[in-house]
This record gives sequence, structure tokens and C-alpha cells, in this order.
Amino acid sequence: MTRNIFKVVYLVIFTILSGASLCAQNFEVDVEIKGYTNDTLIVGNYFGEKQIVKDTLFAISKGKFVWSRAEKPEQGVYLFLLKPENTFLQFIVNDYDTKFSIKFDAKDLVDVSFKGSVDNKVFYEYLTFLKDKRVLADTLRAKMDRAKKAETKDKDAEDKLNQLDKDVKAYQKSVVDKYPQLITALLIKSNFEVDLPAFEGTEQETQMKRYLYYKEHYFDFIDLSHPALIRTPFIHQKIDFYIQKLSSQQPDSLIKSVDKILTLLEPNPEAYRYYLADFLNKYAQMKMVGLDAIYVHLVDKYYSKGKASWVTEENLKKMTDNANDLRPILIGKIMPDIVTYMEDGTPVTLSAIKSPYTVVIFWAPDCGHCKKIMPDVVSFYEKNKNKGVKMLAVCTKGGDKTATCWPAIKEKKMEGFINTGDTYQRYNQKVRIPSTPKIFILDEKKEIIIKDIPGEELDRIFNEILEFEEKKRIEKE
Repeated sequence: MTRNIFKVVYLVIFTILSGASLCAQNFEVDVEIKGYTNDTLIVGNYFGEKQIVKDTLFAISKGKFVWSRAEKPEQGVYLFLLKPENTFLQFIVNDYDTKFSIKFDAKDLVDVSFKGSVDNKVFYEYLTFLKDKRVLADTLRAKMDRAKKAETKDKDAEDKLNQLDKDVKAYQKSVVDKYPQLITALLIKSNFEVDLPAFEGTEQETQMKRYLYYKEHYFDFIDLSHPALIRTPFIHQKIDFYIQKLSSQQPDSLIKSVDKILTLLEPNPEAYRYYLADFLNKYAQMKMVGLDAIYVHLVDKYYSKGKASWVTEENLKKMTDNANDLRPILIGKIMPDIVTYMEDGTPVTLSAIKSPYTVVIFWAPDCGHCKKIMPDVVSFYEKNKNKGVKMLAVCTKGGDKTATCWPAIKEKKMEGFINTGDTYQRYNQKVRIPSTPKIFILDEKKEIIIKDIPGEELDRIFNEILEFEEKKRIEKE
């Protein structure tokens, strides 16, 4: 889990409203760019995952610009975007430098000089240091690669590379120790590695202990309460790695990880707001089976509890209504005991269907995708009906269109199913079905094992469930 200390991280552009308060003081940056003939210069800043445009500057003379504001911008890492090449130079706005100057060459964006800003001076000294070390590291790695191809070892190159790594870490520590208040220190410290202790046990046990320790201490060197955090080039990658790589992609594990991040961000209102909204939008749109539980959790624990005061009442109602629709049919829940009706009016209660497994499919005669998958669903049933499967098919047409359900059953060869419908669509009071087809696999207790699976994959997924259940049974014995 080591990271490349020579890697320079950059992000991309995005627009989002920022609710941060501004310091009431004048702010000015004088910019002089050698070899830049364009008369416009774009000012932007990092914001979470992407970047936003902050200002457009116009040249006061060739290569000279002034970024002046009556109110100080929010602290963080900013960018000068050079047209038309779209190359950019990073610089820092902190909480105390209100007037400084920058000189640089449009052809060499690391050769930069500053006056009036220690933070930026230290930042570019660090970038220059990394640039020099990176050249040396690349040379040493090339020597080691040549030795490896020759099936030998270049011990001298290996020792020098290890020493180089130590030198970089020592330099980083010296900057953080000397200038702890600088945003440069915040950026450098975020790349510090978690020091893993030695663990005892088998190889598998020690690997698990190392993973759990690393995950627990992953944010030790990242000050998630710092107001500049949301405007840094590293934060989204760090959080995304924690969610996507360090967390099991199961609802319970993801909920714990999301809660941990939001708890750490709570003292930082702007970053907290960004990531609470980011998580909600991500899991609202995500089609992965079962992850709607995270959306429901976010609405229940944060939005419905008044922890997102920026959301309008209208939008909050939409969120809570959506969560209320999803909550009863989350994986692991007992499916609501709906009652639907056969063609002759005989009621069918879901809980009255006695079978080790019940597959419930909501469909409609005029649903194109239903028509496409139904041969696979029928084939699945024929293959698995002797394995304890019963099939409840609920036609979602209501009113006078319910009559179209019954001839479509024969047309689609669904006669082996328990075929039902409801003119009044009363099942919608318990199970909202906004679109069809929608498939659930239930166990004997009518607990939802899985849902929203493609009809084409029904047979494969069901037999994987059987294999998993058999494995659990054997392990218990």
C-alpha cells in the first residue's frame, strides 16, 4: 500500500456553488508571464472532484495581469489557466497573504518566483526539489530495469534509490515541522505513509491485520477539518480510494465508511456539504444491486435529521418519499406482504406461497424489455421449479387495462407461473414499482436475497445463491 512520493496529482474542471464565507479584506495578486502573448488569463480553483472557474483576467500590458478582489478568496490551491494551450500553473491562496506577486515563464511552469508569499515560495521550492529527484529516480529505475532484464541486480542503483526515498521523506518532514501553518504543509503531509506495525500470525492473518490497521489510520495525516481542504488537488482522490478500494463494496461496509468520512468532515461545513451531496447523488444514480441502502441511510441519518439545512423543503420531500419507497424492499428485508389477484379473482397473498424460494416479477404486456427477457425467465423456471422455486408474476396494468394481462400470459408462455394482477394496483401502497420488469428472489421467510437483476442472468444468479447456501450449510456442519 505504498505510494509513489514523486507523483504529481492533478484534477479536472467542474462548476458547483460554494457556500463558504469570505474574509472581508482586499486581495491582490500581480502576475507577470514571460513569453505569454494572449490577452486573457483564467483563474480557477480545485473544488472536490473537479475545478471551477473563478475569474477571467485581461492583460494590463503584454504578459502582465492583476487579480484583484474586494474580498479575499477562500483559501486553497488555485490555478492560472493559459490560453490557448490550456496549460496551467498552481498557486496557493491562504488566510493571511493578501498581496503578493508571481513571475513565471509560460514554457516552464515550475520555474516560478514569488514575492510576498512564504507559502507559495515554499511550495515551489518543494516542487523544484521533487522535479530534480524525479529525474534521478527515473535514471536509477532504468538501471535497475536493465539489470533485471539481464537477470542480475544493480545493488548500487537500488541502494541509491532507497536513499533518495529517505531524502525526500526527510525533506517533506522538515517542511511540515518548520511551516506547520502553511497550506503547503497540509498538501505534503497528506502524502505521508501510514507506518504499519509488525503483526503476528499466519500470512493470511497478518495481511488482514495490516489491511484493517491501514484502513483505520488512513486519514491520520489528512486534516479533514481544514477549510482549504475542499480546494486541494488530493482530497477527492483520497476519499474515493478509501470508498472504492479500502471498503468492501457491500452496503453495510460502505455505510460505515461513508459515516466515518462525514463524521471527520463535520467540523468543516463546506467540505461536509460537498461530500454529503456527492455521496447522495452517487448512490441515487448507482445501478449496482443493493447500494440503494446507502441512499436510504443518508436520507434517514442526515437529510431527515436536519443535517442538510441547505436543501429546500420540496427537494427534501422528494428525497424522503424516495427513501420511504425503497426502505421496505432493501436487500435483507422481509418483502411486504402484498395481495394480488388471479384472473378469476382469487386472491394470492405473498406470505401464503410456501416454497424455499419465491421469485417475484413485476411486468407489463406492453413493456418492451419484459418481452425481451421473458423467454429467459420462463426457461429459468422450467429448469429450477424442482429446486424449490415458485414464481409469482404480477402484471402492473391497472383499471380497464388489467384485461390485457391475461392473453399476454399465454402469448409469453407464462402459464406455469402464479399469474396475478390488481385492477386497483393496491400493492403500490406497500411496494412501489416505477418501472418494469422488476425481479426479486426471496427465501423461505420471504426475505429479499437479491433484486433488480437482469432476467437474462436470473438462472446464473439463482444457482450461485444455491451454491453459496450449500457452502454455508457444509461449514456449519
